[in-house]
Amino acid sequence: MDRHKVILDIDNAFTIPAQDTDDAMALALALASPEIDLIGITTCGGNCRTWQSTENSLRMLEIAGRGDIPVAAGRENPLIINAESSLRYLEAKTASCERVYWDNMPEPIKPTLKPSPLPAHEFIIEMVKRFPGEVIIVKEGSITNLALALLVEPEIAPLVKEVVHMGGGYRPEGAPPSSFTTPDIPAEIWRNVLLFNTTFDPEASAIVFKSGIPCTFVTGFVTGRVFQYLEDMERIREIDTPYHQHLYDAGYPWVEWSIKERKLVGAHMHDPLTLAVVIDRSFCEWENVQVDTGRFLSGERPWVTKADGESHIKAPIDVDKERFERWLADRLASPLVEV
Repeated sequence: MDRHKVILDIDNAFTIPAQDTDDAMALALALASPEIDLIGITTCGGNCRTWQSTENSLRMLEIAGRGDIPVAAGRENPLIINAESSLRYLEAKTASCERVYWDNMPEPIKPTLKPSPLPAHEFIIEMVKRFPGEVIIVKEGSITNLALALLVEPEIAPLVKEVVHMGGGYRPEGAPPSSFTTPDIPAEIWRNVLLFNTTFDPEASAIVFKSGIPCTFVTGFVTGRVFQYLEDMERIREIDTPYHQHLYDAGYPWVEWSIKERKLVGAHMHDPLTLAVVIDRSFCEWENVQVDTGRFLSGERPWVTKADGESHIKAPIDVDKERFERWLADRLASPLVEV
């Protein structure tokens, strides 16, 4: 079996009430997938602060018995803009949320594992040089850490095999708008406050898109259609290990909250789908696209359009929803990969 060398870059808010769990489920998917050689985790701000993502990731690895996987802490703020208002909004949302969903979640333990002495951008540089042409960087949050690595050592660009990014803002021509809503977050907050992934650090995103590194977008157009369900969480609980219990304890409340507060059928699994396409591209149908970084940085739309021919950037136009959801549920409700 070919194993993909992956650096997983995540804003992991696992165990924080009222914050997404899909970064953690992407990490869980990596730990359960023999096709993935997880050579490291880098952390960033977005769903939470970078130190929280670092601590949550170290905790998961410690409970899973995978202290061999390094975790390198990255930047919290973007290269230029200040994202403090976005982070503070999410912290206020946690403080004011309906806590009943998280009443039964045990108090998270403080991990004893320590982060890598290297900051995230230096860790990326070291790994890409060690494994030239082999490393796939899966960006589940902002693109800051990779952009900083490219600013420090731009010569690493041709050594990166691929960037797979949860984001990209592409919607095929004629496609209907997203049908789901987020009643907990007003529309004006989405427009003016909250920043996630591609737009969290726009200058960093532009640096990576212009670098020529092959890039696969996994956009909300498809990730918004895939879910984790309450019955999936019950299957995880049936695997009687401390690690699977941890996944259940912190994951079940988010699924339940998503159903009752957002009126969805389950919890969105944006980030697991992003990692999954590294393993099996056929989960999605793809199209060559091109990025206009000038329009992107100025806030104009569309800034991603269908390419006339070949392109180093691809985006999805469809997803095999049912097959992916079954596959994800099976993977997460299975023993961890032995090392």
